[in-house]
Formats: sequence, structure tokens, C-alpha cells
Amino acid sequence: MFFERRWKNLLIGAMVGASCLAGVPASGAETPHGLQPAADMPYIPDLGGLRARTFKNQYGQVRHLAESVVVRQSKVEGGKAHVPAGGLFYISETKEDAAPFMRDPFFVLGEHAYLVDLKSHRNTVRDVKVAKREKVLVDKAGYRLWFDFSTDHYDKPYIQLALIAPSGHWPLEFTVSDQFAHMEEIRKLDMKDGLNPQLIEYYLDPDYWYGASKFTVKSNDFDKATFDSLEYPVIDEATFSLSRPWVLDVRQEDFRWYGTKRIYAFRHPEGFLVRVTDFSGDKVLGEKLIRPVTPQGYKDRDDAKDEYFLSIPEENMRVEIMVQPEYLKHSDFTPWSNDVPYGWTDGLLSFVIYDDLVTVRNGEPWPLDPRYRVGLEANLLTGKLQRLILENAEPFTLDDSSNSFDGPIKYSEVWNRPAFKLVASGFDDKTVSEYYVRDAFFQRTDNMVFDGKKGRRDIDLFVGRAPTLIPILEDSFLTRLSDKTYGIVVQGSHFTTHPQAMDNMAFNAPDPTAPFGGLLRGFNRTNVKNRRGDALVSAEGLVIRGSYVDWRNDRIVIPRAGLFYTSRNGRNVRALRGESFYMLGRKAWIATFQSATFVRKDFDLDFWKLQPEGSLHPIYWQDVPLGENNKMLRFTDRKFLDDRAMGLVNVVKYSGNNFGAPFLLAQNLDPTDPGTRYSVHPMFGEGSTWIIPEFVGDNYMRIKEFGTPIIQNIQYTYTEPKRVLLGVGESAGLGAGTVKVLAFDEAAGTVTVEIADKDGKAETRVLGPLDEHARNLLPQHQDIVNRLQLVVGPLNDRVMAEMDIEKPFEDGKAALWTYVNLLYLENEKPLPTDSRFMVRSDVCGHCYQLNELLFDNSEEIVLDRNNPRYDGPKGADGKPIFSIVVDNFDGEMIHAWHIETVVRGRVFKSDNLAFNPRNNVDVLMGVNGTTEGFLRANMLERSAYQEYWRVGLHEHAKRGLDAWMAHKFQ
Repeated sequence: MFFERRWKNLLIGAMVGASCLAGVPASGAETPHGLQPAADMPYIPDLGGLRARTFKNQYGQVRHLAESVVVRQSKVEGGKAHVPAGGLFYISETKEDAAPFMRDPFFVLGEHAYLVDLKSHRNTVRDVKVAKREKVLVDKAGYRLWFDFSTDHYDKPYIQLALIAPSGHWPLEFTVSDQFAHMEEIRKLDMKDGLNPQLIEYYLDPDYWYGASKFTVKSNDFDKATFDSLEYPVIDEATFSLSRPWVLDVRQEDFRWYGTKRIYAFRHPEGFLVRVTDFSGDKVLGEKLIRPVTPQGYKDRDDAKDEYFLSIPEENMRVEIMVQPEYLKHSDFTPWSNDVPYGWTDGLLSFVIYDDLVTVRNGEPWPLDPRYRVGLEANLLTGKLQRLILENAEPFTLDDSSNSFDGPIKYSEVWNRPAFKLVASGFDDKTVSEYYVRDAFFQRTDNMVFDGKKGRRDIDLFVGRAPTLIPILEDSFLTRLSDKTYGIVVQGSHFTTHPQAMDNMAFNAPDPTAPFGGLLRGFNRTNVKNRRGDALVSAEGLVIRGSYVDWRNDRIVIPRAGLFYTSRNGRNVRALRGESFYMLGRKAWIATFQSATFVRKDFDLDFWKLQPEGSLHPIYWQDVPLGENNKMLRFTDRKFLDDRAMGLVNVVKYSGNNFGAPFLLAQNLDPTDPGTRYSVHPMFGEGSTWIIPEFVGDNYMRIKEFGTPIIQNIQYTYTEPKRVLLGVGESAGLGAGTVKVLAFDEAAGTVTVEIADKDGKAETRVLGPLDEHARNLLPQHQDIVNRLQLVVGPLNDRVMAEMDIEKPFEDGKAALWTYVNLLYLENEKPLPTDSRFMVRSDVCGHCYQLNELLFDNSEEIVLDRNNPRYDGPKGADGKPIFSIVVDNFDGEMIHAWHIETVVRGRVFKSDNLAFNPRNNVDVLMGVNGTTEGFLRANMLERSAYQEYWRVGLHEHAKRGLDAWMAHKFQ
């Protein structure tokens, strides 16, 4: 017979209203909700009392759980540390989400719990105004709308924003505008398979549909926006079970013992009548007709879930009947995971009985400690629980006489006690010299003032591995990861007998543990300005990916496309604006370009879970190519929203980075349908990239049409363009020849120019018209660009004259910009200055302009004891921009290697990139959008290892499912 457990039942506060968290509204200056800690806050990844583990729910779905403690917006003043209300909080987070009827695990102040029930609603906020770079509060809970940045197409603005939860988390930035054609208009296009002309229209909707969320802009310009509505899910109430549930066979017309109670099940046409009685069976404690639970998601809807459970609050118990696979053998310790969700044929009916129930409501005090207030945050896509927050309800201060503040009281079978303690001491007027966090087991972090002489002006911190760290670090992660105070961080490799090896690494990322070298002389990173005065960051970098040690032959191999040089600006590089970029160490100016639209129709796209061994080795991905080395389409994830399949599709660039956020594709999820609680567009279109599915399934899509830009060639010069004013009949020198204005018409916006070479051979063209139609398509549309330019001369020694689109006529003369020594760079051809490397220039998926210069090795590179050095691509001067040098290689392990550059005759070397032994030479050097994308993909892991590198310790050994996944997916 089972023994009765110690029951716990918490009921907290009153229900919240139609808004989010209850409470007094606060201005942005008064609440830290939605704001991040200081950019240089200390980050400590692990503390014994803050757990980070991976588990599975009752259907075998993986759930990554983590806890953290955060302090934000604090300050030291007058010998005290001041922490505002909501400035200190505990966060328990799942990377996925937690839903009723799934037995999803969840941490509650260190205790392993299970989510049992949720109550939620969809909050709508109207008429929200936000300015660029502002994070404006939109409700009482502390949700904020962040206007990150704006850019343009055809000089019309589109904007990128994020809805930030009170904890500071946001899942993605969304792009909207009220200035362009709606994506549904794409269906009217008549495009053929293969290459097509550049689109005229730019497609972007004013609303963004994201499952349980929907954001609609009313009006916007470059600096401000007004939103008609923001709709997002809010969790009102959550119920957890702090104990593993009892699982018992159902015996019809009979009972099972549950402690001192009997549980009966009587079969009815509509389900089972479940009756719970006392020990004798005479007194009925509760009964209800319930239906068996199966994995379909619609069953947790508020209007449906009541049919699937019996709750007896007086007895602190909840009963469900679950249909589970026969081979599960009544156990929730070994959930299946090797089959499809509905793939079993023989099943069992089992009672699932939850006890030790805890019900918490949003915005109300934590019952064991009224100093803390509960926050429940939903996954914006699914509407299910993702984060439990416990934050200080009132401001507090710390000083030398009162130097600690207890965290919230935790539930324990042994001793209800504070889950952690924040301690600070050593104050002077404006700084603190020591502060740390101690957990419930009396373990503490390192002193988080790393420079005792300078101290800190705040006590902000982040301790733990909650994924909320990633968006919190968005503004500072590059600075943090580039910090070389303790040298370049090098994580040791996991050595295996059979290293992963591919013969071509195009479209794939480097090893996630590849060292990040940051800035190195020889790789430029600087601001460049165009003719309008817009400042853009232009930066170069180096990426090595897919390299491996061939220990059988004592050599290091870099496969084809495994080494590439990259040069990118902060946005696309535009013609007619005098925009510059860096090309193999030298500043260059874009002159003109040629692009097209690549379209592929009627093809299949498989979900890439279908892999031998279940590993993430990229050789098993079912990618679909979009043009020759242009982009790849990758079906990377899928979810069920009320049992309707939704796929997440990424357009992967040649570099291995994704183009923007994933495309969400689903069918029959229209917000105008009262029967659905989710909103997902049946197609996707943004800028000049679109995808129209014919069918969306859980592991397969049929794509009706996909289109995206492709760049074919560019022309550029290392000589800065010059502006000349010429009247009719006047000329100016242009290289070895001249440019002459034969006529112009200010009203029509035309200029007739003649360019003659040194032998007197001339070409004439009417530039323009630069009229309203042309201006509406500038600067992106290449047909209009070409009308305003005249290019003459032999390939790689051309000259060009173009109209000044900002001020085409001045003082009765025509204004021209002149270019000399134009060089030609064609995609998919050898680099003119070094035939070992191929040109793989990338195009902006929005607008056909040059996005990235990328040169990669066309043949395999081998490094060994006899050939320890390899020179990178050579520039116009015949000298390599960098060299790879292997200093110590024993045939199996790489013990020392570095990157070397030469600037003005001086040699610069990186730190040893194998301070810990490595099994590859994958690396990220330089800081631009490409290296940034790879760093962002594993920011949390890199930040954690950086802290262990700082203190000279090894990370804690992973256990259980975490250990298996770490080795399987490395």
C-alpha cells in the first residue's frame, strides 16, 4: 500500500484582468521590466543550486530546463547598492514550452516539478507609439516594444522591432512597414523556372503573424511608428505538481488503491466516469466523466480541457487517464522517443495522478515569501508557459551594515528556506568591491567584482544558463566575446576515432567551439560614409569551417569551401551613392552591379530530422539548392499549433548563416477564423524573397514556388570617384580619355554625355531621365541604375560617368560622378588576383544589392609537418591578406597554430588558437555580420566557457541526456 504524501496547496491572490500583470502602472523610468542589466555585467554560468538539465516529457519530447538569478538596473550611490522593484529576479525557463496534458518538466526554485494546468488569454494593446531605439512600455506587466532599427528600399522605410517580455526575453525581431505592396500580391507574379528579371515591387506586410501573437503597424517612417495593435498571449495562472505523478493501470468496474483512497473507472460511451472514494469506498470524494488524454494539442484549449481531468482541490489531487504505448509498461521513467508521435498500435489506459499541487497566479505574491511577486511569461509563438519569474516586489538597499538580501523561500521536503542569497560588501561612496550569490546549499559564486581596485558602480549580474541571457546580451555580446583580457578563448576538442568530414562545406557553419579571434590588424573594421553622410561599418573577416585531423595520414585537412574571406558592410552596398567597402585589405568603391531573380517551382522539402544515427552532421541535411551556390532552403523545425503542422524554413546563405529569421509556414491558421487561436500566413514574402507552399506537413512540404535575388557580377574601383560640374560642350579628364557633356535638360532630368578614349574613340549616351518614376525605384533597381550610367572600355580597365542623383544640376551645369580603373568581379569565377579562390558574392535577399564579398578555396587544403603554412587570397599587390601557420601538430592533436597578417611590413600574429588541444583549425577572425551570425548561434555556450577560461577551471561534467547530446551533436 502506498503511503500518503505530504500535501502542499497554494492559492495566490485574485485573477488578473484583461491586461497582463496586476499592479500600479509604472513609467519606463520607474520599472526595470523589459530592460537588461549593465552591458559589462558579470556572467557566472553555474551555481549548484541553480539547475540546468535536459529531460523528456511523457511523449518523449526533449525539454531543456534552466534556472538563473538576475540583477538589473541597480546602482551604487551614497555607500549603498540600490535595487529597484523587479530589479532582482529568479527565472526558471524552458527552451521550448510547457503545456497541460504533456507532463512537461519544469524547475521551481530548484525542485523538479511538472506543469499540470494553465489559464491564459490573448492580450491586445492598441495605438502604441514608439520611436527609433526606444523600448516603450505597452502594459502594466512590463512588456516593451523595442524599435531596433530602420532601413529603406526605394527610399521608403521598413522597420525592425521586437516585443520584449518583462524578463528581458524576446524570441525574434519582426519586420513590418505600411509603405509597400502586401505579400499576397506575389501570387500575381508570372515567373519562369530559373533566372528572371529583377522585381519592380517590394513586398512587405504591415502586420506580422507569429502564432499566438500578431503585430500590426498603422504608420511608420524611419524614426517613429504607430501600431494599430499588439496581440500576444498572457499566462494568468499555472499549476505545478512538485512530485512525480502516480501511474496506475485502469481497471474497469473495479478500483485501484491510491494511498488511502480508491479510484474507480466506469466505461461510458463518452469516456470514463472516474470516481474517487475514501478507504472504505462509502464516501465519494469526487467524480466526473472524463475522456482519455492523447497528444493532440487542441485539448488544452480553455473550452476543451475541462473534459480531460478530474480535480479535487480538497484532497490536493488531479486525475487524468492517459493512452500510452504498450511497451512503455506503465512507467514515466522511460518515455519513448524513437517513433512518430502517433505511431504505436497497441496502447494502455493508465491513471495519471498528480499531487503536491501548487497553483500560482500572475502578478501576485509568492505565498511562502510576500517580498516576491510571481510572473508567468508565455512563448509568443505557442502561447504556452515558457518562464516562471519571481521578482522583488519592493526596492531594497545593501550596505556594509546590512549586506545581504534573501531570495524567495523555496519548497523542500526537508527545510523551506531561501533559494539563494545576494551578498554585497566593501562599499565606498560610488563603488562596491565585493558581491556574490550564495545558493540554498551554501555554495557561492566567485566575487563578481573582477577588478577590486576599480570596484563596480552597480551590482548587476546574471548567474545560470537560462536562455534569456541570449537576448539580454544582444547589444554587448560582440564586445564581451572579443575581450582579450585573458587572451583568445580556446575550448579543447572532443576527440573521436572517426571525425566528421565533408568534401565541401558550402552552406554549413564552422565548429560551434571554433575560437573567435576578434579583431586582428590586417582585417579592417571601420566606418565609411556615403554621399549622403550615412555612416556604415565596413569589416573584413576570415572563417575556417569543416576542417579536421586525418590522423591516419598525419595531416590537417580543410575541405573545399572550408576557408573563406568575407567582407561586409552594416547593410547592402549601393550604387549611385558612392558607397565603399573593403576588398582584400583595400578600400574600394562600388560602381555598378548585375542581379537577377532566381525562381524554383514545384519541389519537395523534407524535414531534416531524417538522419542516420540521429546526429546533426550536416551531411544528412535534406537541403534544396536555389541556384548555383546561391542559397539553400532548409526545413529546420516544426511545431503543431492545435494539431496543424507549422514548419520553420530557413534560407541559408553560402556562408552558412541564415537569411533573417525562419519563415513560418502553415495552412488554415487564419486569425479571422473563430475556431483558431493561432495566426500564421499561408505563404511568406519579405522584400524580394518569397515562398508559396502547396502543402505543409509535419516532416514534408511541397513548395509551389520560391524566389530570391541572385547577384551575378559587380564592378568596383580602388580609386575614389570624383564629382565634376560640366556645362554644354565642356569636358573633363577621365582616366586616359575625357568625358564631355553634349546636352542636358533639367526639366526632363537628362544629360547627354560622351566618353572618349585616348585614341579619340567615343561613346555617347543620354543618361536619365531622372524623373519621379526613376526616383521611386532608386537606388535599388538596376535598370534605373544602368540608365543613369555610362560604362566604357575594356574589361578590368573601364571608366564610368554617372548622374549625381542627389543634386544632378548645379549653377547651370550638369553634375557627374566619374570613376576610373573599374575592375570586374563575376560570381562563380576564379578570383582575378588569385585563381586558387572562387568568387561567391552574396546578394541582399531584400533588394538585389551586394551584401557580402566571399572568396573560398576551390580545392582541398592540406597542412602537415612538411607544409605547415598556407597563404590566404592575394590582393592586387600579389600579397596574401593572411596566412595560416601550424606551429605544433603531432599527427593527432593540434597543440599550436595561429593566423598571421602583414601590415606595412610589420607582422601581426594572433594568440595560439590551440592553447587547449584541437582536432581542427576552424576559426572565426574579424568582426562582421558573418562572424557575428555564427557567434550568435551559440552565444550562451561561448559566454559560459569564457567564464571558466577566466578562472582557469574546467566546466562541470554533463550527465544523463545532456552528456549524450553533447557528444552526439558536437
